[in-house]
Amino acid sequence: SAAWVVGYCLWLIVTVCADGAITVIRGGQMFDTATGHMVPVGAIVIEGEKITAVVPAGEEFVPPADAQVLAAEGKYLIPGLIDGHVHLVHVLNSLQITADEIMPLFLANGITTLRDVGDEIVAQKLLVKYAEAHPATAPRVIMGSLLIDSNPPYHQFISWPLTDPAKVPAFVAEMSAWGVQTFKIYVGTGRPVAQAVIREAHQRGKWVTAHLAWNYRAQDAVEDGIDSLEHIDSIYSFMLPPETPRWPPPAERAGMKGKALADLQREILEIRARVDFDQPAPLALINALVRKQVAVNPTLVVYRNWMLLRDLPAVQEHPDLQKIPARLREGWRRTAAANPLDPTTQELRQQQFKLMQALTARLYHAGVELFVGTDTPVQFRSEERRVGKEC
Repeated sequence: SAAWVVGYCLWLIVTVCADGAITVIRGGQMFDTATGHMVPVGAIVIEGEKITAVVPAGEEFVPPADAQVLAAEGKYLIPGLIDGHVHLVHVLNSLQITADEIMPLFLANGITTLRDVGDEIVAQKLLVKYAEAHPATAPRVIMGSLLIDSNPPYHQFISWPLTDPAKVPAFVAEMSAWGVQTFKIYVGTGRPVAQAVIREAHQRGKWVTAHLAWNYRAQDAVEDGIDSLEHIDSIYSFMLPPETPRWPPPAERAGMKGKALADLQREILEIRARVDFDQPAPLALINALVRKQVAVNPTLVVYRNWMLLRDLPAVQEHPDLQKIPARLREGWRRTAAANPLDPTTQELRQQQFKLMQALTARLYHAGVELFVGTDTPVQFRSEERRVGKEC
């Protein structure tokens, strides 16, 4: 109902007024989920943590004498937004930034909940406690596990190498004790371990997601009962023609010459820029996602940044970036400068991104549930690491 949606959008105000005080919001327009349109509202009455009345526009209403009245004329009331894919610890830690420096920016843009999908656990727990103690400046945080990966893992400091399914129950139990709600299978994990993670996490009522690459196919993850897949590339990469060359894991890339890597990367990009989603394999995967009710978090914004925008001065010098801590801006700039995009692949990159957008639309129209996530604060990463499926 519209009242439920407005209740979500007032999360911050309700939290501030959770002592039982009455708050009245007068005027404005709210989003009606039944019609999909913004509709005028006369007043919204909040008592403590509950919305007790939604007064239609034009209906006579006198606020209680002791109510705090907020004027919303000319403004919109929308649901509190959830960023479904963030990393609040490891990227910021590498730049000596604490998450409390950027948390107010989420609230300023209407984001009231953050879903961390892979980070160091102790620091994450501290962030959860910080957010609970500072609801006026920090969104709430849903904790994610360390990245479950092969050995050696792709990310040394935020991963937990698991190659023996027998060790999965103890890992899931320990993460659950810390308050983890989402378990993330990462790029090197094999199917037996992944199956054990899904089984153990589901027994505890937890969510399992995955960023897939080398050792676990999307088709298999879907059939194994995974709850969601992170990044559109976790699907896109498993719709490529069978003859597509394989982008090698880090250990294999270390032994390859620069030109060989560049040539391989271009060859893969040329294939990826002309994928046909109407072929039997892509259609079967889309149908499986629908049949097994597997959600997808495309994170298109970070692909756009990686593939098309990160080396453009107009983007890096945009005034909005002045709101970002200087150390984070500088970190993005250093990465972009150290890994410039190849101008000769611009058209191929644009074609591939359009196909990623088209695939996301296909998933939506097929009935796949889509999450919205940004991969914040990951931004201007190198194209080489993008193909290798970083974060």
